[in-house]
Amino acid sequence: MVAVLIVIGVIAFLAFDAWLIAKVMRSRASAEDYGAFAVPGEMNVTVPAGKLRISYQEAYKASSTGDSIDFGTPSALEVRVTSAGGEELAIKGPGFKGMGSSLDTGSDWSRSLVGTVQIPSPGTYTITAGPELENAVEPKILVG
Repeated sequence: MVAVLIVIGVIAFLAFDAWLIAKVMRSRASAEDYGAFAVPGEMNVTVPAGKLRISYQEAYKASSTGDSIDFGTPSALEVRVTSAGGEELAIKGPGFKGMGSSLDTGSDWSRSLVGTVQIPSPGTYTITAGPELENAVEPKILVG
């Protein structure tokens, strides 16, 4: 009986780990599902209704100390999402009430989540980002 419970526990643990790894990999892959553009710049994107993620990325791997990454969205960065009718949509920052961060690195990039936008209806939206950022290494916005 004890051996059966141990086996069930191990299977549940492995299934949870597989789910977690799949979720992390899916979020990395979907960061630029709808495209990317250089900062400063803008892009028109046609998207369905729902949540749209906007990330900021630079072309270098940021260093890390312990369990934190030494990277973040520059405070000077301004990102706007506008509907075809000219209505500006609110960007909700990451974490609890925008007080968190979501950072990631790859072999030659560092990325932070700017926030998410709730798209009310399918259509074309304009995303703009600026101004020119000093000391940024190939800055761009990813839309996914």
